[in-house]
Amino acid sequence: MQSATRAERAYESFLRPLYGISLWYALGVAGLLGLVALGGYHLVGSQWAQGLEVTGLNTSIYWGLYIINFVFLVGVSAGGIIVAALAHILEFKEFKPISRIAELQAISCLILATLFIFVSIGAPDRFYYLFLYGRLGSPLIWDVIIIVVYLALAMVMGYLGTRADLVRCMAVFPRRRWLFRLLALGYTDISPAALERERRLLRGLSWAAIPAAVLLHSITAWILGLVKARVTWHTSLLGPLFVVSAVASGVALVTLCVVVTRALWRLDIGEKVVGGLGKVLALSVPVLGYFLFAELLTVTFGGETAALEVFTEMVWGSFAPFFWVNLIVGLLLPLLLLVMPARLSASWAFARAAAAAAFAGVLVMVWPWAGGDAPALFAESFPAWGALAQPAWMLGLLVLLIVVLTVIVPSTSVFVRVGTASALIVMGVLLERTNIVVLPQLHRYLAEFYGVGRYVPTWPEVAVALGIYALGALAFLVLAKLFPLVELPDEH
Repeated sequence: MQSATRAERAYESFLRPLYGISLWYALGVAGLLGLVALGGYHLVGSQWAQGLEVTGLNTSIYWGLYIINFVFLVGVSAGGIIVAALAHILEFKEFKPISRIAELQAISCLILATLFIFVSIGAPDRFYYLFLYGRLGSPLIWDVIIIVVYLALAMVMGYLGTRADLVRCMAVFPRRRWLFRLLALGYTDISPAALERERRLLRGLSWAAIPAAVLLHSITAWILGLVKARVTWHTSLLGPLFVVSAVASGVALVTLCVVVTRALWRLDIGEKVVGGLGKVLALSVPVLGYFLFAELLTVTFGGETAALEVFTEMVWGSFAPFFWVNLIVGLLLPLLLLVMPARLSASWAFARAAAAAAFAGVLVMVWPWAGGDAPALFAESFPAWGALAQPAWMLGLLVLLIVVLTVIVPSTSVFVRVGTASALIVMGVLLERTNIVVLPQLHRYLAEFYGVGRYVPTWPEVAVALGIYALGALAFLVLAKLFPLVELPDEH
């Protein structure tokens, strides 16, 4: 009787978003529509009318903000489908209710990634040339093929995992029966035999989805890694690094979506679900840190001039804020939030210890250059970042961030701790992608004649990027009104 009551509460909770439209929901949709309109205006009226000259791209930097977000979104889509596949293959009871959110994330992020490729093309009316004149020997065409295959696979998994709940919603919302029937493609059989057949299909597709996810982000890495003219791109470690970061950022984004969805609609999602995702993150973050350390050690120990210039620019130059914020706020702090007991992290003693450890660690790295022998900084390329590029200011900023985050997040709630750690991991991986994509383009061969490259995103670029992300968030809000985002309990 107690389990039945629990199932009934969960059933009603998961259907709650489908009832009515609140004022906050309407305001959120209106705000997102405004961002989409703003991005569309700058895309059509500015970029497509005047060309890519309105962006910050130039002869040196031909891949900028759009490609950064493309690589990032491909990664989080791969991580989303891995969570869903594990739920179907290993039948994790904790992950099964949220497998639909993970599948929707994989589908939406891959579509958004494709949109970033579309807007990055100077002549978008020739987008179909990729399919007509593509060469199979090009990694770009490999990426097109795997994206199409992966998107189709994710959509089939999403349909099979949602169809039964669409049929159940026909009885709960008879006025919308036609809509649910349309979304279910007219197939309304939810007999035990039909459900078991779909479970077998989902398990089979999940076995194919995991290697497809690995291949998806590996090929995306090979687009960069097979370019010999860029020293820090041309490395065999880039593929595994992208896969590991895809798992970490993808699981983190799934966790963040689950926490936000639960908070918005007061869904009955238990602590075990978010706690299980937190354990996966606690395992993947150290692996990601290891790959980053291995790459940096190889570059610095080898001492090659070209690679060392990129490394110096990343650690001490104008891109240093991205590197240090990613390292401390995007990796170390989330790991502490995930592995430290809640009681310890909530205390002032832990806050002071974390701040002191961060101060000492960064000071040790800064100290050898404190005598005035620091490498030349390139802050003049980015005047707005000049203050942040100085080690002393950077050190103060990072210590301040650690103190604030360890004091503001003194909560014993699993949702607050794991959700905050997930948001920080997503931010850190995005900063990592920025350094990987842009930095190697700043230092070209014959740099002594052409100088170090420069790149600052312009307002049209930022507006278009915000519009694309707003489109994804808008799709999430709309889908939340079409069908349950969390799988309905079978025992109800």
